[in-house]
Amino acid sequence: MMPSIPYRMFQTLRRFGTEERAALAIEAAIMLPLLVMMYVVGYQYFDQYRREAQMMKASNTVADILSRQRGYVTPHDLNGLTDVYETLTFSEDASFMRFTELRRTDDGLDIMFSYATDGQPAMTPAILDGLLSEIPRIDNGRRVTLVEAYTYDQPMFNVGLSDRIIPNVVPIDHRYLGGVAFKIESSIVQDNTSVGVFEDGCNSDPVEVNGFLLVDSGDCDD
Repeated sequence: MMPSIPYRMFQTLRRFGTEERAALAIEAAIMLPLLVMMYVVGYQYFDQYRREAQMMKASNTVADILSRQRGYVTPHDLNGLTDVYETLTFSEDASFMRFTELRRTDDGLDIMFSYATDGQPAMTPAILDGLLSEIPRIDNGRRVTLVEAYTYDQPMFNVGLSDRIIPNVVPIDHRYLGGVAFKIESSIVQDNTSVGVFEDGCNSDPVEVNGFLLVDSGDCDD
């Protein structure tokens, strides 16, 4: 009697499961693509974490440099700090930065000045509302400088990660003075959305503001 079809299928699968002979070329053809795929996926995810850590360190480096400035800071200086960031993160023409000084008042946080590179908008109250969770609590009258870096990142391999803009926000306190002194001509401020200045005068010598020694910030004309 001829065995039934289910029985023959069972026997075939049983022999296949107990067979110990193999061809190395066939096994390599099956496993090599899987190994390569796993390597590419692992590399891409690891590289994304590495990139984010690299951008975070670069943002903190730029913020630390800015916190040590004793004299006036100009848009040229801030553009130079952006170049430093782009060099550290290998993101030339793919990043922009925004530098903003805030002062705590009874009514909340006032924007003292703001400058964004690459034609991006300066800080506004609407933008500031979305960043309040990044700003530490400070005493009334104190100032904090917000250094923001935004970098467009495109994964090398398509493994499910989409292109995105990676933000980094670093609040800093000036190491030596009460705040950063921002110097810019009035002609640049007009009709320029990348610059925002709180009008509070300009002096070449340090002055005391709210009990803190400060090289006065604001609209400084040459």
